[in-house]
Amino acid sequence: MKTKIQWLPLASGIAMAACLLIACSKENSLSVATPAGASQLSVYMMDDPVPFTKVLIDIKQVAVKIDTAGHRSDDDDNHQWNEDYRGCKNGNSTIWDTLNIKPGVYDLLQLRNGTDTLLASGAIPNGKVLQVRITLGTNNSVYTDSVTSHPLVIAGARNYFDINVRRDDLATLTNTQLALWFDFNLARSIFYANNTYWLKPELKPFNDRKKAKLEGRVLPERGAAYITVYNATDTLYALPWGNGYYQVRGINAGTYSLFFKGRNGYKDSTVSNISVSGNGTTKVPTVTLIK
Repeated sequence: MKTKIQWLPLASGIAMAACLLIACSKENSLSVATPAGASQLSVYMMDDPVPFTKVLIDIKQVAVKIDTAGHRSDDDDNHQWNEDYRGCKNGNSTIWDTLNIKPGVYDLLQLRNGTDTLLASGAIPNGKVLQVRITLGTNNSVYTDSVTSHPLVIAGARNYFDINVRRDDLATLTNTQLALWFDFNLARSIFYANNTYWLKPELKPFNDRKKAKLEGRVLPERGAAYITVYNATDTLYALPWGNGYYQVRGINAGTYSLFFKGRNGYKDSTVSNISVSGNGTTKVPTVTLIK
């Protein structure tokens, strides 16, 4: 029996909440019919922005690790993400299954402020989803302005990275349809050392049906504020569109402050005591930066 997995958008970007493919749905081209007795899983990616004009990531393959002896509703095990985890005590019940994707170079900064898109899809055996593996090519780069490109080198010996998936990260849309979102935190994934830009991907899975959203607008448009959303336990980022609109997804309930980093001569500003609850959208009053 197979479960259909659809990789939905990547949520990552310049500050901290976007997607991987540019806001157009790829579902029709990547999805397959759900077989009887199986479920469809959609995986989305968004982006958490950074102060570049482009972040180009070369994606070659997407795979998922499943414990075929388990069920997606099973409690998480402290050892289930270890490399030597075998699932069933009497045998190896964990497998990797490769999904269908459209390989290519994607600008993650186009996948911010609530934008997400389909990355990959496929039918997988029923079981408990443990990890997602994304394999990268070598054609990765960042733009520090509109024309200046710098190679983005993968840190470490591996050209892939694994994201651990917990039971609560999966959203049940219907009895046969599941969804999973990833926030690609570019602010923590890219660093500069020895005259080189390095990529060490950090992605956070989340259930968009259970997490909250925060949105608003910062003016004037020339202020180009970089936004940090934070409290004692969480920090997220956003880079507004040209009209000042921003959105942050995957937020836990709590009270947050927003720090607006002004540019082009505009002063920084902070808004405090923004309460976020449930899985709805909290609207932040418009912020106007001054010189």
